[in-house]
Amino acid sequence: MKGTSNKHWSLFLVALVLVAVGVSRPAAAQVITEFRVPPSGGQPLEIASGPGGMWFTEFGANRIGLVTLDGNFSDFAVPRRARGIVAGPDGNLWFTSDGFVSRMTTNGVVTDFVSDHFSLDGYPASITVGPDQLLWFTDADIEGGRIGHSTVAGQVGEQYVWSIHAPDPAGITWGPDGNLWFTVFGQYGDAGVDRLTPSGVLSEFPLPGMSGVLGIVAGPDGNLWFTETNANKVGRITPSGDVTEFTVSGSPRGIAAGSDGNLWFTENTGNKIGRISTRGDLAEFEIPTPDARPWGISAGPDGKIWFTELNANRIGRITVGRTPAIETRILPVVGSTPGANGTFFRTSAQIHNSSSAPIAGRIVFHASGVSGNDADPALFYSLAAGQTQSYADLLPAMGRSGVGSADIEVTSGPAPVVMVRVFNDAGASGTTGFTEEPMRPEDALGPERPGVLLIPSDLVAFRFNIGVRTLEAATSMTLTVRNASGAIVATVPRSFPAVDHVQQGASEFLGGATLPAGGSVTVAVDSGNAILYGATVDNSTGDPSLQIARATP
Repeated sequence: MKGTSNKHWSLFLVALVLVAVGVSRPAAAQVITEFRVPPSGGQPLEIASGPGGMWFTEFGANRIGLVTLDGNFSDFAVPRRARGIVAGPDGNLWFTSDGFVSRMTTNGVVTDFVSDHFSLDGYPASITVGPDQLLWFTDADIEGGRIGHSTVAGQVGEQYVWSIHAPDPAGITWGPDGNLWFTVFGQYGDAGVDRLTPSGVLSEFPLPGMSGVLGIVAGPDGNLWFTETNANKVGRITPSGDVTEFTVSGSPRGIAAGSDGNLWFTENTGNKIGRISTRGDLAEFEIPTPDARPWGISAGPDGKIWFTELNANRIGRITVGRTPAIETRILPVVGSTPGANGTFFRTSAQIHNSSSAPIAGRIVFHASGVSGNDADPALFYSLAAGQTQSYADLLPAMGRSGVGSADIEVTSGPAPVVMVRVFNDAGASGTTGFTEEPMRPEDALGPERPGVLLIPSDLVAFRFNIGVRTLEAATSMTLTVRNASGAIVATVPRSFPAVDHVQQGASEFLGGATLPAGGSVTVAVDSGNAILYGATVDNSTGDPSLQIARATP
């Protein structure tokens, strides 16, 4: 492993972009920042959000790199040239290479897994995570393309093989209809976009031969969006297979969904980053470095779009605005973090669209101790009617860990049905936990709306934490601690910034006050609004529970 931390390698170039095509109104100027990758003998190819920042494959160098969100680099040797990369549901990185699908820990330990049917020849193979928590990947072969899958334990599943129509599958993603969608490049036959059900039923949607259909991503509108690198087009396909194409310039390659509700793509020969709205409005933004040859692209945990520059040996970043939320639900506490006494707490989530039309939005994570802002990481959802999306551990799905709160924001359609569980993961011994109900902002405590928390009656068998999540304004409150008989033992004033999360041991939260077993904490909010909660954990079993300080009469 080689580690390089280097502010001096970053090349900060800012461009106010002047080029905009095909839009009904002028495109707002975008800021592009470029970071120079330390020399390794390779070229950055594909990129994905993961723990610690953005991970990318270095084609030709047998290395995988990491760039943090502030531009520091490290890289790790791998056994062979890597192509596609994705953050797995297990918190590791997964990538494809010649003949293998491989797992790499965040400190560079690589494990290879192989199938008797593997043969990655031709085009870079893509890899994605399905709602079934499997790693799905394309396998291009002139004798017949395949789709494979692997468990996080490395059990490589059956490869689906079909007609000569699809010898060279390229991009791959899971669709909002619950099916797998992939592109067929068209080097050896008809190009197209294909759909594969979990049970293995294939549907083919051909496009003109040699279109060079490459990248694909699920859009916020419930459709699939793809690039046609040879035809200079970006396409949209509905779950039923209806295709609409939009002409762009400069050989589009990778494509990603942005936090602003648009699709973003690289233009390899045009040296631009393109943006297209779900209704087809286009804009293009020039990369400062000439002939950079952008390729891979991904939404980052900071809400920005990150991309690779194959020729320039740089990683680029472009600012993105977020579509305003039309409705919000709040999860006061989420986490993926070790706790006391050998516990490890995770947060699983399921979101369901109970309406008859597609819905879209995002889950935004606000880390504890940092006021929330537009750069906070987000996980985007786009659900067809009746669809359910599952996350085994919410924060790693965003490339994050730790403790904080989360907002479930709706940007299109009604609010989803949500089930969230916070639990102690005891491995082979199973899990213990509680279901957390998302809260409406109007359920928060405020002036004239006091609340109360109850202190456990046994403070030896149980430990007790108190947490707070503020809303859109700075909040001040007074906490009154009473013993079991109702006598006041402490009065503690506290203030918090807007969109803030703090969780501490109850005594620390209460200014060092000694907790009276079986007592209570009354919360009177003087200004602002906040959700206050108490988290109790069994010291023997690690079993957690949650109480919300609801408004009292």
